[in-house]
Amino acid sequence: MYSDLGGKLKLLRTRRGITQDDLAKFLDLSKGQVSNLENGRRNLSLKQLEKICEYFKVDMSYFFLTETTDSCLDLIEKARILFNSNELSNAQKEDLFTSIMKIYLDSKEK
Repeated sequence: MYSDLGGKLKLLRTRRGITQDDLAKFLDLSKGQVSNLENGRRNLSLKQLEKICEYFKVDMSYFFLTETTDSCLDLIEKARILFNSNELSNAQKEDLFTSIMKIYLDSKEK
């Protein structure tokens, strides 16, 4: 199973029969940029991730949850990339961090 965002994006796109061209048009990107997203050579912005979730009608957790025992730690690392962007306000970053830590702590109790 794919554990990276790009691999999950490609899997979702191909299973739905969507071309890179179609997705590129929706995201206002080139086909090459979509290819780079899928191959991990380009990071998704929060806005792009939200648009992708809207396009495929999936929850954002699809891209972050993995089957590993420490999947929440993977989520925290991926969220760190978002924290370093200018896409989120400080209040949004704090809310996201609090939510992720709650998920992580809840998973450790199980």
